[in-house]
Amino acid sequence: MRSGCKVVDQVGEMKIEGNLVPHLWYKNITFASGKAHFVAITLLADILYWYRPTLVRDESGDVIGTRTKFKGDMLQKSYQAFSDTYGFTKRQVKEAVDFLVENHLLIREFRTITTSSIVLSNVMYVQPVAGNVNKLMSGKCHVSELVSICPDDTLGRTGMDASEEGMSRQEEGAHPAGEGTYTERSSESSSERKNKQQQSARDGALNFFTENGFGKMGSHIEEKIRGWCAKLSDSLVVEAMKKAVEQGKQYWSYVEAILKNWEQEGVKNVKGAEEKEFMKMFQKVVKEKTVGQRRKPVRTEKLPEWFTDGESTEEEVQDDDFEAEKAKLEAELKAFTEGRDKGTGTPSHLLLGMDV
Repeated sequence: MRSGCKVVDQVGEMKIEGNLVPHLWYKNITFASGKAHFVAITLLADILYWYRPTLVRDESGDVIGTRTKFKGDMLQKSYQAFSDTYGFTKRQVKEAVDFLVENHLLIREFRTITTSSIVLSNVMYVQPVAGNVNKLMSGKCHVSELVSICPDDTLGRTGMDASEEGMSRQEEGAHPAGEGTYTERSSESSSERKNKQQQSARDGALNFFTENGFGKMGSHIEEKIRGWCAKLSDSLVVEAMKKAVEQGKQYWSYVEAILKNWEQEGVKNVKGAEEKEFMKMFQKVVKEKTVGQRRKPVRTEKLPEWFTDGESTEEEVQDDDFEAEKAKLEAELKAFTEGRDKGTGTPSHLLLGMDV
């Protein structure tokens, strides 16, 4: 069927996929000033795309069911992934996600994922609040008028158990990545909480290694990192890796050399490491200044032309008395020349620069 416009027919044949942004969102998802929250709108559209079901067809092309585009009970996305996709800063992304959560359009969870080789903490999962999103799409209300809706039981919907994937679910208000770890239960003992905190700190060192260009981390390097975390401290291991990144030397041998040096010097924490570095710099500056003061200045003067038969020398006067010495020599040279021209001979006090 043709519309009568060639371009319209061509566009109609395109298979356009991806995010769909309802026009009413620009009116209803806004800041308090009334300006559209473009970052929040973009992220919500992206999340809805991933939650739109994928049709499953049989060999004849008939639809026989639907499935999700992602694995698990919720979509796993990080602030950095959104930032890389759309060009927003990581801070803009976090503020937009906070906005969607606070206005009951998004559910956010932070989980700890355990595999056979690595433990990842604070992995972010997101899920749209379908009822509230539908209200915005129909234009019935503004984002500020939405209220909290009890989310559907996603585990029951998918028939999956989070424990099968080694996931530890947390509350919606859990600390974001880099700002905290587990939501502690009041029933946990202090030793259990301490062990969790230590484990999380070690996981932070492992995450720093993988996220800052040190390369693939095998079981051998992981064991070494955990060993140094236990021997010194987790914060010192991360501090050593930061110094390696700043020097552009993202390899473990360089980090381990720093840690061995700190161990020999008895460094116990980051503050102690900073004090050691400061003292080294201070001693270096003092040493250079002392050597410079002990070095005696070299006095070199340019001889008059009559002494070198017109041959110039390359020596230059390097002290403050150069001009005075130059004027004195020129005066003596003038007196010598005038006396010779008059045939009176050379004054005895000018011979060889001797005093009277």
